[in-house]
Amino acid sequence: MRKDVNREVEFAMNLFREYYRRTPPPAPADLREREFGFMFFDRDFVKRHTGFLEENDFRRFLLNQVPSHAYYSTALYERPAAPTMDLKGWKGADLIFDLDADHIRGAEKLSYQDMLVLVKKEAMALLDRYILGELGFDERYVRICFSGGRGYHVHVHHPKLLALGSHERGEIIDLVTGTDLNMELIFPSAASMRKDFKDRTVVKRSYSLPEKDQGGWLRFGRQTAEKVANEIGVMSNDGLRQRYPSLQKVKDQVLNDMRQSLFSQRGDSTGLDLMLRNDSLEYLTSDRARDSDHLKELFMQMVLETLKERMSGQIDEPVTRDVKRLIRLPGSLHGKTGLRVVTLTREQMDDFDPLRDAVPEAFPSTPIKVHLKERTDVRIKDFRVNGEGDQEVPTYAALFLVLRRWAALC
Repeated sequence: MRKDVNREVEFAMNLFREYYRRTPPPAPADLREREFGFMFFDRDFVKRHTGFLEENDFRRFLLNQVPSHAYYSTALYERPAAPTMDLKGWKGADLIFDLDADHIRGAEKLSYQDMLVLVKKEAMALLDRYILGELGFDERYVRICFSGGRGYHVHVHHPKLLALGSHERGEIIDLVTGTDLNMELIFPSAASMRKDFKDRTVVKRSYSLPEKDQGGWLRFGRQTAEKVANEIGVMSNDGLRQRYPSLQKVKDQVLNDMRQSLFSQRGDSTGLDLMLRNDSLEYLTSDRARDSDHLKELFMQMVLETLKERMSGQIDEPVTRDVKRLIRLPGSLHGKTGLRVVTLTREQMDDFDPLRDAVPEAFPSTPIKVHLKERTDVRIKDFRVNGEGDQEVPTYAALFLVLRRWAALC
């Protein structure tokens, strides 16, 4: 059912239509085997189960129908336009990672601009640590896309991955998120009995660090332990308490003892090995030092807290697991921002600024008067919107503000 078209809808549709006329998105690989889905400014329904035989048909649809959102299937089908999933004839699916601000802790407290900075940082970490790093995918098979909204999509298209089912994709999720991670496998511990300096029998526990040449979460564990040790060496006690919730009630003397045990020998991983493995160090057996086991356990708690930050997931797990998903079409426009879904290389991500680089060149800079509904401060392309009430802004900025519902046309 078509909606009544108001000024804002007509304004957006005209700009979207001009964009699709001048710079139509390239058709996806395997066009004839992909299902497409669309949402519209002037209609209340989602159109799915659409297929195209030729690129001209695909482009003509975008120009004539002017969707607010355009999607295509991560899967390949024998009959992508079939009306039900059972009839489509599934042939395989790309491996997809979706990282959105909704899944990043603390993003909800940030401005839109700062949120985009944070989500890009997390997307680059996902790529470097796992997709291009631990999983070792060749960048030739990896497509990175800014979603046009609040996140990034990573498509891995390789013949050997197409047949992976939901279970196998779930195993990849477990690696990335650290699900059910066994800390004993990363930091094996052993207990021994000994006499303390008062001739009391005590049970001492020691831990082993993973070797430097090991991979996966073993390498992450070692890197994390070294990172925590370095923070203990350079941060104040108050800074450590702010950084680690487990230290809120720990006294200065305990933190000083831990710092001494790490760095009284050498300021590198050798000192870390000594603290975790030795039953006691000379300093720690003094009357004023805390029990070495207590320091080890406290240190390991700090390591676990830091590892949990890495285990937080960050990705939208159902997207990766789903073998019949629709994902945003690269080169299309996002109906809630007017920004392009931009395809990037990993190197291009470093300097990529969505509010500058995802604004379509097809959008004019002609001044338009808008009414800002509340105080707004955002830079779009080369124009800063700052204030509230009636203002003149470039057309490209007006579209962004209207679609974000921060402003109305005057």
